[in-house]
Amino acid sequence: MGLLQNRASASARDEMKPLSVQEIRQAVGGRLLTSQPTGLPVLCVCSDTRQMERSSLFIAIKGDNHDGHQHLPAAAAGGAVAALVSDIPDNAPPNITLIQVADTRAAMGKLATYVRQQMSSKVIGVAGSNGKTSTKHLIHAALSGKFNGSISPKSFNNDIGVPLTIFPADPNQDYLVLEMGTNHHGEIMKLTTMAEPDIAVITNVGAEHLEFLGDLMGVRRENATVVAGLNPKGLLVVNGDDAELLDAVSTYPGKRVTFGFKETNDLWPADIHCSEQGIRYRLNGSRQEVFVPMLGRHTACNSLAAIAVARRMGVSDKLIYESLAEATGPEWRLQLQHVGKICVLNDAYNANPNSMRAALETVRDLQVKGRRLAILGDMKELGEAADRYHREIGAFAATCKFDSLYCVGPKSALIADAAEAAGMDKRKVVHFTSAADCAQIAPRWLRRGDMVLLKASRGVRLETVAAAIVEAFGGETKHAATRKIAS
Repeated sequence: MGLLQNRASASARDEMKPLSVQEIRQAVGGRLLTSQPTGLPVLCVCSDTRQMERSSLFIAIKGDNHDGHQHLPAAAAGGAVAALVSDIPDNAPPNITLIQVADTRAAMGKLATYVRQQMSSKVIGVAGSNGKTSTKHLIHAALSGKFNGSISPKSFNNDIGVPLTIFPADPNQDYLVLEMGTNHHGEIMKLTTMAEPDIAVITNVGAEHLEFLGDLMGVRRENATVVAGLNPKGLLVVNGDDAELLDAVSTYPGKRVTFGFKETNDLWPADIHCSEQGIRYRLNGSRQEVFVPMLGRHTACNSLAAIAVARRMGVSDKLIYESLAEATGPEWRLQLQHVGKICVLNDAYNANPNSMRAALETVRDLQVKGRRLAILGDMKELGEAADRYHREIGAFAATCKFDSLYCVGPKSALIADAAEAAGMDKRKVVHFTSAADCAQIAPRWLRRGDMVLLKASRGVRLETVAAAIVEAFGGETKHAATRKIAS
């Protein structure tokens, strides 16, 4: 079997181990509201009636703008045989078994832990401020040359997304990679105790969600709690460039591997070379060259974490390097597209100060035939430090050889002001109130050979600008630095 043929699909739906209604009730500590529960096994767990499958357990979750209890008839029509509820509904279909719990969202986590404990798979948890999704893909690439496994789709990284990744996973596969995100204290603790990882990775710590986490030490402490659920005989892979992060995880009794740009780490990259094809570096300064077809210096650092995980799983170095050379990253994360004669670097999924700097550095380091242009939007959830971080990004952007800087959103006005204060020609710095305004004008200013970076928090909606550029320049859109992992 060839390397690509042995790949496990990141998006393929595996068959979960069948569960009885009584098993589910016991796992969540619930109460049966139906005198005669169905004898049918549950083969799937779902919280969205638009994605129901046969023999499903429907979890009725209450959100800010919706209540899953109102959709029980649709769940039953879509194939649900049982449902977790917190309220006793008036519209309960007669052909669905109801299990009542105090909190369906918490019960979902309890059931995920029960399902996870039935697995023979090695579970790998990935936490950190930046690079979680890309590192997850790199770990998958490094492992899938030898093993069969799966990873969480998209950014399924909260107390709903992690269970929805655990439930459909094949319990006999070799590995499952889970992304663990946070924006409030206690969320990583909840996810790690739910998933009980055998290996945990902390990619880095940066200014993110400061509105809720307080400051950088708050972010460190929150991500460090991933060790609370980590197997004490497992492996912690942690960014060693951050001494305070190392202190925060110092109580973990198991094996620890550090990685980062500093030569004091167990794994570090030397002579990093960036191009449109990807990044190359020499591992620990040796002759061994590692190539990853993804963009940005930070990719070298993320791939070191993948190497550490794969070594722990018993993959040979040779196969790790071959597999990483076929890795692919997630959409909207430094995704380079050739649209006609324009290069668009789309990194518009999310943004914080560290990821913004990384994106700017990536364009700075690439060879460009024409001009370098950056379209930067607001960075959300930075709390009281928001003004300072936006100004710092503006000053940094002024040092990165950009010919023009377009800023989108109210806070991005501070980016524009700081860039001008740092010496950037004010005639080349433009501020837009909204992405819609930018989408109408920016494509007219582009010309053949230009490279344009799009980077902002998701709420800014810079994808509308990307769509306007594609419409303006038309033709076949080509993707660079991406190779698909075959099913």
